[in-house]
Amino acid sequence: MKPDASATRARIVIAARDEFSEHGLAGARVDRIAVAAKASKERLYAYFGDKETLFRAVVEDGFARFIDEVPFAVDDLGGYAAREYLHLAAHPEEHRLLLWTQLQGGTATSGTDDIRSVIAQRRSAMAVAQQEGLISDAFTVDDLFTMIFGITSAWMTAPGSDCGPIDDTEHQRRASKIEGAVRRLCAP
Repeated sequence: MKPDASATRARIVIAARDEFSEHGLAGARVDRIAVAAKASKERLYAYFGDKETLFRAVVEDGFARFIDEVPFAVDDLGGYAAREYLHLAAHPEEHRLLLWTQLQGGTATSGTDDIRSVIAQRRSAMAVAQQEGLISDAFTVDDLFTMIFGITSAWMTAPGSDCGPIDDTEHQRRASKIEGAVRRLCAP
């Protein structure tokens, strides 16, 4: 029986997510990814071509999952930010991948049209909401977008943050604080 190519590709992406979130693009090793995925390096290169393309595929996979699991609502940016926090808290590897991408200058995702398109749509919706007086126009859309993400990820990146396990009650408390802060930030 012929092996399922999609299953092999999925195993590679999962193994690469773990490797890249731990070591970043520069520190990740294709050998370790191949071993963890139970695939040959040749198969990995056949699917993805090179390590940067594999990194991009991992980021795109995580972003697609994020889009599916975290609905964006321009009329409830506080609720959106709370959902974003809860998603990233449940998937810390996704947050680490975002940080690695930023540390590497974002070049690994420069060619991801899907990501740029979704972000552009969200920024456009926020601009319209500003024009209609639904959200504050005290900041540019880019500033609001950045500040919302900063508030969302504050507990995961702030110096001195508790890096130990957090229970669901604490995650919910934090999500509530994030929701309130973003609502105040965006209030017209």
